Amino acid sequence: MRHPLAALGAVLLAGVLTLFAPLGARAATGTFSYFTDRGVTAHELANPVDGRCYPVGYAHGVTGNETDRDAYLYDTPDCRGAAAYFPKGFYRLETFQSVVFMR
Repeated sequence: MRHPLAALGAVLLAGVLTLFAPLGARAATGTFSYFTDRGVTAHELANPVDGRCYPVGYAHGVTGNETDRDAYLYDTPDCRGAAAYFPKGFYRLETFQSVVFMR
């Protein structure tokens, strides 16, 4: 009688661990485009990971969010302080130093 209960306990434990295990990092689909060097040098972030801070140097110029996530732009290199909302599918002139993407 102990063996069937042990097997059932192992199956239940595996199920609980599967349900409560953290989901892996999710990435946006698409490209975020920006310029540095006063609008001279183009850069792209392809499929950026949700919640990760991307320091971009001193971005200045046309910025485009062709990802499926909203972006938040920061005036600091570490995504701290006030953020400017930058919706998915949007382009505009921006000046910022870091960006984070959120679902």
